[in-house]
Amino acid sequence: MVMKKSVLALVVLLSLEPICDGYSQEQIRVGYGAVSIQSGLVWIAKLKGLFAKYSLSPEIVYIPGGSTNIQALISGNLELTQLTGAPGVAANLEGADIVYIALNLDKLNYQLVTRPEIKRAEQLKGAKLGISRFGSSADFGLRVILKRLGLDPAKDVTILQIGGEPERAAALKTGNIDGTVMNAPFGAEAEKQKLNVLADSLKMGIPFFNTGLLGSRRILEQRERKVLNFLRAYLEAIKILKTDREFSIKALSQFTRVKDLKIVEEGYDYFKDAIQAVPYPSLEAMQAVVMQMAETNPKAKRVDARSYISNRYLKQLEDEGFVKRLWDK
Repeated sequence: MVMKKSVLALVVLLSLEPICDGYSQEQIRVGYGAVSIQSGLVWIAKLKGLFAKYSLSPEIVYIPGGSTNIQALISGNLELTQLTGAPGVAANLEGADIVYIALNLDKLNYQLVTRPEIKRAEQLKGAKLGISRFGSSADFGLRVILKRLGLDPAKDVTILQIGGEPERAAALKTGNIDGTVMNAPFGAEAEKQKLNVLADSLKMGIPFFNTGLLGSRRILEQRERKVLNFLRAYLEAIKILKTDREFSIKALSQFTRVKDLKIVEEGYDYFKDAIQAVPYPSLEAMQAVVMQMAETNPKAKRVDARSYISNRYLKQLEDEGFVKRLWDK
């Protein structure tokens, strides 16, 4: 009986650890909807060989905009992706089974960037403002910021679908639009391009479910082992971000394709302490997204925000002692 119990305990222990024999790596396709410091954690993990360490072979795919990422998740073309809360909530209101399993920041971190001659909020009346796609996080963020500035997004401005941040920046510089939202911090880049940062949502303290990790609930449950191994690599990447500044800045420069290290350093310093060692999804932040959605979609008024987040996977890693062992090294 003692022998049976010992064998059972060993089997349970092994089931919680990754297989690292070099021959059983599983493929995993992971998306991201915006080029940002937060999304760069997967790149840090890849460059450090953390996915291989935890038996994974990742394909990291950039798909501009939240709604297109969601479509890829639902179709099965992605297993996980990194987005803000708005696209997942919008999809779930239409019957999807999206769930967020991690969160890097619980405040909105967009900056409203405009042409240099636009210095005050009232000058935006009648302006053309760019986003990626309707229903995306950029769309959500822009509308919230405009409301905080006393403007009506539906009446005072024209919102246009332009594309990702590089496309929106190009449209702004050529004068095709008057402003857009960019992932913060954009101050150094705005100064370089002679643009104006009119508002900073992080300074406004706007609760928001920022860049999180999400997937189809059905697929996550079917591939739990793979998900846990991905999170092991992800958590170790967070440790590297917080403890190895030089490597992280170089990796993030490569990921964002920003060669000006001053800009990358600005972003690194902006986010390093905001990202939690164990990035549990925030109920308050998700509730903020659902409440905003309820203003235009009556279905959201009946939603319990708890159903859109899950602590299950991170809690399992913490309960098994993975996080303690990681930070005790």
